[in-house]
Amino acid sequence: MEFVSMDKQTLGYFVLSLDTELGTGLFDKDKERAITFSPDGSRERWAIRSLLDLMDEYNIQATWAIVGHLFYERCEYCKICPLMEWKGKYRSFEEAYGTSHPLWYGADAVEEICRRQRHDIGFHGYTHKIFNPKTMSKEDAKIEVQEWLRVASRKGIVPKSVVFPRDKAGHLDVLREYGFICYRTEEPMSIWIRNRYFGAYIKTIDHLLAISTPPLFTLENIKKDIHGMIAIPASMHFKGFNWGLERWLDNAGLHLLRLRRMVNGIHKAAEQKKIIHFWLHPWEVQTPKDLEKMRYVFQAVAQEIERGRMQSITMLDLANKINLSC
Repeated sequence: MEFVSMDKQTLGYFVLSLDTELGTGLFDKDKERAITFSPDGSRERWAIRSLLDLMDEYNIQATWAIVGHLFYERCEYCKICPLMEWKGKYRSFEEAYGTSHPLWYGADAVEEICRRQRHDIGFHGYTHKIFNPKTMSKEDAKIEVQEWLRVASRKGIVPKSVVFPRDKAGHLDVLREYGFICYRTEEPMSIWIRNRYFGAYIKTIDHLLAISTPPLFTLENIKKDIHGMIAIPASMHFKGFNWGLERWLDNAGLHLLRLRRMVNGIHKAAEQKKIIHFWLHPWEVQTPKDLEKMRYVFQAVAQEIERGRMQSITMLDLANKINLSC
């Protein structure tokens, strides 16, 4: 990795990336998938539309990293079908192959995202296969990229940004070869949060009491890897909190309590002219109160934009600023 040399940052940046995947995100977790999603994908589509409407309202731009398989309306019995690897291993195969199941095919949702125009469409794998060089060959990585590009080209999409399935970065040389310029990296965690015995408790207390703020970055902090890809760090998973406790807070009318840490981070990023980068899965927005939480955070961003201290930008916008300043 090498540091990118650039001009002094003059305002704060708010970056939002969304791992848009529907059922493919849990292709290898049959039991978890069955209890996570609505049977017909209607709740997940409500979440996508609602998030898009909210972003329009508050002038928020985002990187929507989409799994390539969602570009289809139904199974097209493609000559190259990576889903065949699921046959006999996961129920995913029976749900997806030869069907138009709404959790595996999301052309309507993709169209809704593309129609809004303000957003960056990024790569999130073709089948959500994990880009681990130990389990994925370079040839398989090329198939994932080539097939994604093939279906995305139907909508004229030329992607430049990457969010790796389950944040496992790999085969960066392949992605660079196909024209990608940036990718999201995992958020840094303190040694205390990483502790296997009490880290989760410390994290929960920190979120509730807003003791710290999410990690912030400057343009000078951003690095390029040895392949020339720009590694854009995440600050925080928006829903990276105990779900049971979160629902308890929702029912108690305290659903905004844990967001103070995020909002404090937004104001600090604006004040200090730094970057704050949140990410989430659209399906994690499941209730009206979840949407209220997003509104609360977007309002803080909009407030700083109005003050002239912050700009909402996509991962691609950020990468372009870096490349133009090199």
